[in-house]
Amino acid sequence: MAGGFLSDRWLDVAEPQTPLENRSLVKYKLIIDDFGGWELFQELLRTLKAVADRHGVDIATIASVWVLEQPQVAAVIVGARNQAHALANAGIMDVALDAEDRARITAVIAQSRGPLGDVYTLERDRHGRHGSIMHYNLNAGRI
Repeated sequence: MAGGFLSDRWLDVAEPQTPLENRSLVKYKLIIDDFGGWELFQELLRTLKAVADRHGVDIATIASVWVLEQPQVAAVIVGARNQAHALANAGIMDVALDAEDRARITAVIAQSRGPLGDVYTLERDRHGRHGSIMHYNLNAGRI
């Protein structure tokens, strides 16, 4: 869920300023910037929220359901820090998006300008924006 960015918590809030709390949030914020910036991301959250409200769930659940519907996706990896997260995640399989839901989400995503390439390729470019925040060779020098 993009380090928590794809959640109700970030809906209609000001763009976070650096430094962010951890490298994971920095990484996902770079993806948001590549996606189209904070305003387009807010439009996506508002759209996900409208769909979520229709189904009685949260933004993260709708995001997971949408991703699972993509033909190249077999599973989503979700975190559950507490019982509420676990219960919300259990509801993913109970939601069925309809054509209108899909069309609303797709319309926002169609405005996206990136990221250009898969995340792993972006991270391998050690001099690029994404790769420059990564830690490499963490096991170097260990026996």
